[in-house]
Amino acid sequence: MFKFIGKALAGLVLTKKARTAVGRRASAAGKAKPPAVAEVQARARDVVTPERAELIRHALQVRAAKQTILADLDDETRAKLVATAMKALLNEGRDKT
Repeated sequence: MFKFIGKALAGLVLTKKARTAVGRRASAAGKAKPPAVAEVQARARDVVTPERAELIRHALQVRAAKQTILADLDDETRAKLVATAMKALLNEGRDKT
């Protein structure tokens, strides 16, 4: 998402020559990974067990399902939901009296 925003802003601010130079630097930087990055990625493979990977995959499926439901709401219902959520968050931790 940040890359998209960065590219959109670059199109507004940078000249065409500057955008191509930034693109060349980004593609050159993406080819060779520093040794520290490769080491961290190797350690991450040990941390993410198959069970944990399955749990993460399931959580992402649940999140996608919720996003689909929220995307299908009309504007009025979405506004009501946001207002209810904000009230609930602001009242969190207070006694209901």
